[in-house]
Amino acid sequence: MELGKINTLKILRETDIAYLLTDGEEEIFLHKKEAKRPYLDDEEIDVFLYVDNQGRPTASTQEPLIQLGEVKLLEVVEIGKRYGAFLYYGMIKDLLISYDDLPTTFSKWPQIGDKVFVKMITKGEKLFGHIVGRKQITDEFPNRIPLVDNETVKAYVMYLLDNGMVAYSEAGDEIFIHSNNYRDEYRIGEFVEPKILKLNPSGEYVGTLIEQKEVMLEEDALRILEYLEDNDGKMVLTDKSSPELIYKTFHMSKSAFKRALGALYRAKKVELNKNKTIKL
Repeated sequence: MELGKINTLKILRETDIAYLLTDGEEEIFLHKKEAKRPYLDDEEIDVFLYVDNQGRPTASTQEPLIQLGEVKLLEVVEIGKRYGAFLYYGMIKDLLISYDDLPTTFSKWPQIGDKVFVKMITKGEKLFGHIVGRKQITDEFPNRIPLVDNETVKAYVMYLLDNGMVAYSEAGDEIFIHSNNYRDEYRIGEFVEPKILKLNPSGEYVGTLIEQKEVMLEEDALRILEYLEDNDGKMVLTDKSSPELIYKTFHMSKSAFKRALGALYRAKKVELNKNKTIKL
């Protein structure tokens, strides 16, 4: 019998609450609530084998959304800080991504409703969802329709890097988004809609979550105004501040910061001093 896969087994006999199934060597229970109809002795049926809430191998006639060794996109239905993230895959018991397979920072964990690409693996005779390497996801989806420049794609964040993040479409398209091309903090499994900028020779798409400069100028300016309002109407950041300090505070480049600051100055929203910026 193969745990995590669909097996063809024979009905050995019926009990009060279950059917006893066999492959000729081992035996396993199919609870009657998991049966689709009454079965006859010696009848062969297809069942998925998993581990129930009591840690016992058991059978189900429900078709799983993922089987052992496969990579699929699954939805997060529960979070437990002591355990990890639980994913729905069609069984009564959900599939666990162990906490040691997730970022050390809890705010970067997926939340309920997020979706994550995982591979089903066995560990200690139990089934788990495992976050695999980047190229293993694209390898599982070889027949993808090419994306085109300026196309907006529905995707889910999967990897958080020092210089950006990587998201994947439901079709398995890999999309790298540089940190200069987004403003907010993101978590694994979060839904995003990047615009495709280009396709790298490696087969990786490059995307952005920032709109056109003229649109983003307004958003950047609003971000600075909100910061001033939250800090008594003043800040030590100016157009002379270092790019590192600007990015740390606003997650935007110095050039974008200067454009936004200039727009606020021309609109008479701020006063620019040598060492600080003041909201008017």
